[in-house]
Amino acid sequence: MAVLYLAEQGAELHKKSQRLVVEKFGQVIQEVRTMELDQVVVIGNVHLTPSAVTFLLDKGIDTVFLSYHGKFKGRLISQFGKNVALRQIQFAKFADGGVVLDVAKRYVIGKLSNCRTLLRRFNAELQEEEIAKRILGIRKYLERVEFAKDLESLRGIEGISAVEYFQGLKKLIRDPGMRFDGRTRRPPRDEVNALLSFGYTLLVNLIQTCVYTAGLDPYLGCLHSVDYGRPSLVLDLMEEFRPVLVDSVVLKCINKKMITPRDFIVQPDAEIPPEGEELEELTSEDYPVLLTHEGIKKFITQFEERLKERTFYFPQERRLTYRDICLEQVRKLVRHLKGEEAYESFKMR
Repeated sequence: MAVLYLAEQGAELHKKSQRLVVEKFGQVIQEVRTMELDQVVVIGNVHLTPSAVTFLLDKGIDTVFLSYHGKFKGRLISQFGKNVALRQIQFAKFADGGVVLDVAKRYVIGKLSNCRTLLRRFNAELQEEEIAKRILGIRKYLERVEFAKDLESLRGIEGISAVEYFQGLKKLIRDPGMRFDGRTRRPPRDEVNALLSFGYTLLVNLIQTCVYTAGLDPYLGCLHSVDYGRPSLVLDLMEEFRPVLVDSVVLKCINKKMITPRDFIVQPDAEIPPEGEELEELTSEDYPVLLTHEGIKKFITQFEERLKERTFYFPQERRLTYRDICLEQVRKLVRHLKGEEAYESFKMR
């Protein structure tokens, strides 16, 4: 899957013959042959000409719009999935509380297993007692997942495990200039959270594309409650991939000095909402920390490199890219809903 990221602020996307051309101030920045393109991700202030929009729709090229800060704004979809029968199965299965709890447990098992594996991998060399303590804590909560009686208790296990995990993750950050005092979301309050939030937005986009490709409805899930405009199924399916595809990339970028404090804009006077509250509409002034344009490009490059990496995928007994594994996991859920095989989360080895 080839993805074109448009992050150059003030650029324009034009259609010329069978190519898409990115220009800024009349100068060509990039040319892409559309026969090699599956998706366009537009970040911030980038203009698409009417002919380019029409061309993208005609070719069925998924086009996603994100704010400069990484918030999902919308997407161009030429046609929604035609597999009504599959969505009927999805709605029928997810109306069964037992099915919902069972599938939600599988997501949480995958997430906690991968969180634990990531901490173990990095701590193999560091041998820090505090990280080892967090690893044992996650294992303890992982053992409780199967005994959760309802979604509320399952979400409680997942939530307290996340606290353990991010305390361990904090110890893996080797650059003292990169602040991280725990997970904060909208708006992220430090440099590491800014990277995590942007990475999770890219991951949401990737999983939502896979969900559309498989023909499922992205708004009806299990672990995440159904709410207006919330792609609950997408948020469910991305859980097991957070440590695999985002957290690992964040650590690589920081610890290898690919991204440094110079790649952020710190705004100490930003109005931060109280903990647990979110502003409805965030502007640049509301963000205590912002990724610079160069920082965004650096992270996207490393994120795409991670998606291209191949690893052994046990269900098919062959090596696949992480991007392909994401799609295969969604397809595995489809087969689970049809009763053809049991869904098992992807686990790092």
